Amino acid sequence: MAREKTNKAQIAKLLAVALLLSLTGTGLTQATEVEHQVPPDGYVPQFGPGFSEVEIVSSAQGLDEPRDLEFHPSPQRLGELWVVNRATDSATIIQDAGNLGQTSETRQDAYGYHFMEEVSAIAFGANHVEFDYQFATAQESRNTYNGQGDPNDFMGPALWPSSLDHYAVENQESGGLLGSHLDMLHESPLGMGVAHDVENAYWYNDGFYGELVHYDFNEDHDTGEDDHSDGVVKRYTEINLTRVADVPGHMDKDEVSGILYIADTGGGRVLWVNTSDQDITITDISGSESQMEVLAEYSEVTDVEWGVLSSGLSRPSGLVVHENKVFVSQNGNNRITAYNLDDTGKAAFGSRTVETNASSIMGLEIGPSGKLWYVDAEKDLVVRLDPHPDRDYDEVMDSLDVYPDNHLLWSDQDGDGFADQPGTPTSDDCPQAGGTSTMGLRGCPDSDDDGRADLSDDYPEDETQWADADGDGYGDNPSGIDPDSCPYTTGYSEYDRKGCPDTDEDGYSDPSPDWTSSDGADAFPSHDSQWSDSDSDGYGDNPAPAYLPDDCPQSSGSSTEDRRGCPDSDGDGWSDDGDAFEGDTTQWRDSDSDGYGDNPSPATTPDSCPSVAGNSSIGPMGCPDSDGDGWSDQADSHPDSNVMWSDSDGDGFSDQQGASLSDDCPDEWGKSNQDRSGCPDGDGDGWSDEGDFYPLDPNRHSAASLLAEIGVGATILAVTGLYVLYVYNRR
Repeated sequence: MAREKTNKAQIAKLLAVALLLSLTGTGLTQATEVEHQVPPDGYVPQFGPGFSEVEIVSSAQGLDEPRDLEFHPSPQRLGELWVVNRATDSATIIQDAGNLGQTSETRQDAYGYHFMEEVSAIAFGANHVEFDYQFATAQESRNTYNGQGDPNDFMGPALWPSSLDHYAVENQESGGLLGSHLDMLHESPLGMGVAHDVENAYWYNDGFYGELVHYDFNEDHDTGEDDHSDGVVKRYTEINLTRVADVPGHMDKDEVSGILYIADTGGGRVLWVNTSDQDITITDISGSESQMEVLAEYSEVTDVEWGVLSSGLSRPSGLVVHENKVFVSQNGNNRITAYNLDDTGKAAFGSRTVETNASSIMGLEIGPSGKLWYVDAEKDLVVRLDPHPDRDYDEVMDSLDVYPDNHLLWSDQDGDGFADQPGTPTSDDCPQAGGTSTMGLRGCPDSDDDGRADLSDDYPEDETQWADADGDGYGDNPSGIDPDSCPYTTGYSEYDRKGCPDTDEDGYSDPSPDWTSSDGADAFPSHDSQWSDSDSDGYGDNPAPAYLPDDCPQSSGSSTEDRRGCPDSDGDGWSDDGDAFEGDTTQWRDSDSDGYGDNPSPATTPDSCPSVAGNSSIGPMGCPDSDGDGWSDQADSHPDSNVMWSDSDGDGFSDQQGASLSDDCPDEWGKSNQDRSGCPDGDGDGWSDEGDFYPLDPNRHSAASLLAEIGVGATILAVTGLYVLYVYNRR
């Protein structure tokens, strides 16, 4: 029958793990690698995360007040367990112990009533060709021959053959040699424990004198013989031990360090003794009252190095050393404590104690497979501790360990493949909530499956984005949806680029040294009605009523008057398309479309008749010119003749020569039209005064008339003259 036991700390841990597994189901996640293939420091494989107590041998197999047990050291007899029984002075030998095919027998030497009287302990020693390893026993007796005589205290450790052809086989007849024992030395009644030292030498817990004693049998005297004279006995009188009746104080020696460990039952201690100490004092005490026989040497040893490994124990009894650990059974409370030894073997850096189902626990042993065995004297049992499988040595049984190959991890409460235990690459940052996140926080809900936990994902529903350093709602991942072009500067632009400063909040980012309006930045960062200027002329592409709308968005221009932002070749503010004079900065409008501008002088080609189309080009320009001579009808003296246009003297005759109405006297007003045109004509007869012999006589103008008139005149003049002369002369 197997019973599970564990210490309180492990109970709590196992219950917690069991609860987690009950919540998450039975699906287990394996660790990616084995963290430990050997137990870490402080781990006790014999206890594991818990264990079953398996009853291997009982009274049915001959156990009767068992005190101690030990496996046979021969590789050829692996699995052979020896148990010594106090009540019957016998040894029970189990073959293939703990396996289904195990067999057992109990042997009692015919002279066991003395040489194994009230046996308390067993220790295998040196190999022997004939005897196939020897072993020694301790006897808690004062030599009464099982009560058949008075105590004479002629008692001590006994040496035996382990060969099954010798032990309890040879010399069993009465009256002959003394059974199968090989030797016995008699200076220690009430022996409580024994441990092998070297060859035929053993350490002995002398319960009668309360001392540690070293017994060296030297040469065994063969089965049944009684020559003890070569024995060497040394008392370590400074190592004081306290006997508790019927409770052995077992011992064991670490062969590596040379440290002997002793269960001081009555003192509640575990002692250590440096058996390799050479700086000791040896004093001959031959002849003292404790010496019961002739010996080769009987001495006292002092000044040996020793100390206390642990104290405050409840009747420590069983003791075994294994892989830098000392295991001690406590008969007073049926617990087993494991001490982790430091490098010196003289101190423990930690311990672990477990409870057992024993009623009177005593001897301990480590089996061939590394498991711990104990005897229960009251129940007549040999019990084996079967630790629950724990491949990673994390003290959580594999059946409850979600990560049986990783000692740092053991549970996954939410079943998401990330461990509840912190501090590892596979630890769960959200142990109460299943999740798949792997970056940053691990094992947390990750709604968009981008590897980032929702808790740390600024975009928990967008697998392409997860971080927003400036908190403006645009993600930092440049290859994701709506990436932030200015990840470290808060901004809300959304059209040309996302997440950059947008002063006027029109959706287009403010320009920057590396992002100008030619790249798509806001050409009008202070005006929310405009953002683009395709032709880069300072006028926006958006039409009115937007700020500074460009009437020619695809053609750079500087026009401001008729239209904005259109080509203005002459820079007068009027667009080329709206400028009637695109090469003239002084004119731009021609209301009558006659080629002459509406702007007055000093503008070039000013139209004197801006509302009436005209072709005059001399004098008033742009007015009607019927005869096409360049002079406006208004200014043209002869609007119907293209060869006459001026009349300086205003007489109706043209200043221009060669015409029918050319003025022969352009600087003098005149109406003559007979001899010359436009000359003064005093008498209005059509003959110029210059060409009129009678300028005052409209009726005459020719020279003939003049001569006749001259003749008549001359005659009159002559008559007159004659008369004058006549008169003058009469006076």
